[in-house]
Amino acid sequence: MDENLLMVAFLGFFSGYIFKTIIIGFKAFTATALFVQKVGFQSLTLLGTSVYKISYVDQLCALSLEKSGKTEEAKTMRIENEQQFEQWKKIIVEEYRENYPSDFKWQLKFDDWQGMMDELTDIYKEKKV
Repeated sequence: MDENLLMVAFLGFFSGYIFKTIIIGFKAFTATALFVQKVGFQSLTLLGTSVYKISYVDQLCALSLEKSGKTEEAKTMRIENEQQFEQWKKIIVEEYRENYPSDFKWQLKFDDWQGMMDELTDIYKEKKV
């Protein structure tokens, strides 16, 4: 009887320890997932703000050239800026997806620039930041 009681006590302790470890691991993973998601939202917000400011400055430069009478240079500048901007947007999306933690890639709901901007719009609408 004592051996059975000792075995039950040991198995009870061991199963409790395993259960506690699983619960703590699950809570840690959940907390980490929320942290990664918040940081992702913050970085998308920063990216959106940067894109807006860069395009604004580019437009101001082109307008300044136009007003000074250099319309051909302004047109060339706009075309170059647009090409560079498109290339930059493609690289940003690729790098963002590539460097996002692999355990949390399920959080990403986009795979192109338009999807990224749609996600950013959702973030702003739902005030997740």
